[in-house]
Amino acid sequence: MVRYSTALSHIILAGTAFYCLKFTNKSNLQFARLSFGILGVNSVLGVWRWGNPSYGHKIEKLYRLTSILQDLLALPLIVTNIWLNYHYSLELAYAHTLVALFPLLAYLYNTRNIDVVDGFLAANCISLGLISLTNQNHYGLTTMVSFTLNYFFIKRDVMGYLPGSYYDVPTQDLYNYSMCFFAYFALKAVSDCI
Repeated sequence: MVRYSTALSHIILAGTAFYCLKFTNKSNLQFARLSFGILGVNSVLGVWRWGNPSYGHKIEKLYRLTSILQDLLALPLIVTNIWLNYHYSLELAYAHTLVALFPLLAYLYNTRNIDVVDGFLAANCISLGLISLTNQNHYGLTTMVSFTLNYFFIKRDVMGYLPGSYYDVPTQDLYNYSMCFFAYFALKAVSDCI
């Protein structure tokens, strides 16, 4: 199946991710660099997957894996970077990302428990909100709100519209455009706490 609108949304997200990646060359933004790199790689694969009528379906498994990595790691890597930049406990900061390995391993072993993933990501959102409030990092709060709306409302279709589309716009497209906002706000959030 070819959806050029989804390929376009991946092009825009890839551009946003690589723009954000350009500004993370500082040594204390290594986790943010990984987060934006995952967004960029998934989007490049998404352009190929959704925009190539002849061969796009051949990378479906790889695209699905990078999509899972994006869901599981994009936010926790940003949260880890913010905790590290505010000089909190290393163990607590690294725990945000290390705990992501459990749902990833469960996915790789075909035990897809979405409640565990949702709980883990909700805990990261709460952690980001608390640290942002404590340190008056307003971009951190907007990053949290952006990810929460994007992952828990748009991707999960909470509004109850027909599965896969809002007003004839595929949910994947809305998700990708929302991830552009997440990436930009995340870049500003990690830059504010340097």
